[in-house]
Amino acid sequence: MNDYDTADERAAVEADFDLLPADAGMVEDVSTVVSVRLRGDELAAVERAARAADTPLSTFIRQAALGAASPLDVRAASARAEAIQAEARKLVALLHGEVALNDAAAEPSQ
Repeated sequence: MNDYDTADERAAVEADFDLLPADAGMVEDVSTVVSVRLRGDELAAVERAARAADTPLSTFIRQAALGAASPLDVRAASARAEAIQAEARKLVALLHGEVALNDAAAEPSQ
């Protein structure tokens, strides 16, 4: 049994939907399922990599696809890496200075 008493009632309701704008009721963030064909050995390799990353297979595949679609900005990554190295050098220098201060404080006076 359906919600319509007659086929005419159903047709009338469906015709009302045709009057709505195409984007009416649409959600901005719509998911789409994409099928990908993999050989058995390819799937096994992807599954192993997803398990090693402790990531669900679909998330792993999505991240890989998005990463390939948005290539790394090498210049920006290089500049960021250089900034991190500079900060690391400063931290090491601070640690060495603190160790030297602690060693001097621990030495007996002569």
